[in-house]
Amino acid sequence: MVRIRMKSLGRRHRPFFRICAIDSKRPRDGRAIEELGHYDPMSRNPETQTVLNVSRIRYWLSVGAQPSDKVQALLRRHKVTKPKPGEPWQVETPAPAPATAAPAAPAPSAEAAPQS
Repeated sequence: MVRIRMKSLGRRHRPFFRICAIDSKRPRDGRAIEELGHYDPMSRNPETQTVLNVSRIRYWLSVGAQPSDKVQALLRRHKVTKPKPGEPWQVETPAPAPATAAPAAPAPSAEAAPQS
């Protein structure tokens, strides 16, 4: 069975975790099938504390992967759910707004330039 769980990294007093899809019989820090994000509990910025690849997590949930208790709590906090039957697992990201052209600087006139 495939589990979505945390792989421990970091050092003493500075934990860092990768969220991985991994076979349930593998060791905690063993080779993962796929890396799905990371969790840094020491980060003060909430945007960088948890980074998730939501589309891939939804894919693994749709094919029967079971999240661990801690990962389930993170998914609930970020409102990531298993797709319903018939619902696509891909998450549509909004297209970036087209960049507006900045007004061009006026060309220097010939009268303003000193001639030598």
